[in-house]
Amino acid sequence: MKSSYRIGLLAVLAILGLRLAIGWHFYREGADKLVSGEFSSAGFMKVAKGPLTPLFHWFVWDLDGRARLDREGTLDAWNQYRERVAAHFGFDEKQAAKASEVLKFRERQYVTLLDDNAADIDTYFRGLERRDKYRREAGRMEVASLRGQVETIERELVQALNGWLSSIDAMWEGLENDLNALATPEQGSRGHLALGKPGRKLMDTIFIDQIIPTFDLIVGILLILGLFTRITSLAGAGFLAMIVATQWPGAPGAIPAHYQIIEMFGCLVLAAVGAGRFAGLDFLVDCLLKKCCPPKTEKK
Repeated sequence: MKSSYRIGLLAVLAILGLRLAIGWHFYREGADKLVSGEFSSAGFMKVAKGPLTPLFHWFVWDLDGRARLDREGTLDAWNQYRERVAAHFGFDEKQAAKASEVLKFRERQYVTLLDDNAADIDTYFRGLERRDKYRREAGRMEVASLRGQVETIERELVQALNGWLSSIDAMWEGLENDLNALATPEQGSRGHLALGKPGRKLMDTIFIDQIIPTFDLIVGILLILGLFTRITSLAGAGFLAMIVATQWPGAPGAIPAHYQIIEMFGCLVLAAVGAGRFAGLDFLVDCLLKKCCPPKTEKK
């Protein structure tokens, strides 16, 4: 009897410890992302490996830089943004003229960058066509040496693109900050007007990046408190499963995701046993529900 009690107690403590450990990890991940403000899922999705790679690449906003390297589209977006900022803050003639000067300065920067790198950008887009052609050749992707050629092409394309996009992104950010800075303190009370991104999708990495830090934080807090543990654990397991799927186990070049797999199954265990019943708020919620809504008993 005592032996069974000790085993049961150790099992409860183990489940409690597992819940707190996973909860703390989620909490710290979410808190760190929110504090730093620098979290981005794009980098991880870009290097996705395995059969779901096309899906994860689809989520990445402007994966190949086509939107930001589109001269006409970018300049049109910037001009429309200048008009929205002027209307949002109610600029007078002097402010509107200054806004036009700011826009022209950023336009010159952008056009100069594209013109100075025109030949390389043209080569880059031809490289994208070659990469996409090779990707569609199933036989090529199944042979290690040929697949390595595709990966080399991809690395070279990414390296070339990153240099241009870092400069262009700085221009986008500079235009947004400079135009908002023209507002007077009274006008500024209407709120900062953000410069939207071209080619956005309903569900892309920009949207995902806004959700994940808060998601991690909430999952961590609920697991630590032992509240809604089954649903929370399943949500955490699903999130970890997505991370594992980006680096499909056994896929060539995949980054091992051992600890994510272990934590995913840990979340499934928490959901299966209802770990919030052990020193968690789920126990109190269950007691309150039974007291307020006692189960009906059949009359004999």
